[in-house]
Amino acid sequence: MKDISFFTKIYLALDPVDFRKQSNSLFLMIESIFKTVPNCGKSLFVFTNRKKDSIRFVYWDLTGIAMWSKRLEKERFKWIKSKKDSMLISSKELRWILEGIDLNKIKRHKKVSFESQGFEFHNSHRP
Repeated sequence: MKDISFFTKIYLALDPVDFRKQSNSLFLMIESIFKTVPNCGKSLFVFTNRKKDSIRFVYWDLTGIAMWSKRLEKERFKWIKSKKDSMLISSKELRWILEGIDLNKIKRHKKVSFESQGFEFHNSHRP
């Protein structure tokens, strides 16, 4: 498989899919699940099964459909919970999923703008 950082867009299917489907069937599902046409060689589409013990990566490599799989022996993938069908994620978030990190529990700092906090900068304070 190509390195994850190669892909400019990584689409994650949030609902599990039937892994009896092979590459052609998953490729045909991309347009309905992700609302995009899978003809870009830099888009990666990620699926999981019902048990969340397997993950599949599907992409178009400019000569055909490529599909890669990973199955865990003892653990389960911590899949993102949402009411949406799919979402775009970063390569860092995909690596976290592959490492078993639960993205649902990650809390990041809230973004703060200077205007909302009443901060003022004056040139007189600078040396």
